Amino acid sequence: GSLKLAYAQFGELESFARFGTRLDEATRNTIRHGERIRACLNQAQSDPVSVPEQIAVLVALTGGLFDPVPLERMIEAEQAVRKAASQIPAAIVQNLNSDKKLDEAGHESLLALARTALAAFVPPSEKPIS
Repeated sequence: GSLKLAYAQFGELESFARFGTRLDEATRNTIRHGERIRACLNQAQSDPVSVPEQIAVLVALTGGLFDPVPLERMIEAEQAVRKAASQIPAAIVQNLNSDKKLDEAGHESLLALARTALAAFVPPSEKPIS
């Protein structure tokens, strides 16, 4: 739901921004986030994505983890998250393949996995200070 709303907001703001209007920082961030959503939603033909991979990417998107990734590296970054999805614990994979809602611990596990996978794609100036 939140991803759908963010993408809808992006669509509206993107068309508004085409008029060359000055945009505040929050609006620019919304547009950048939407660009990354669009990049992840584009799926290559004949390249099926498993349910755990899809959910790992969507959790990373809704968590804003792709936002600091340069747009030109989004394909690589998404592939890194998809590859990392193979490390999701079996209990969580079973939950993802069922109709049960993902619990908080599973959600945090997916976020941690995605953060690790995306660390190499975040420019040094964007990395949080520990």
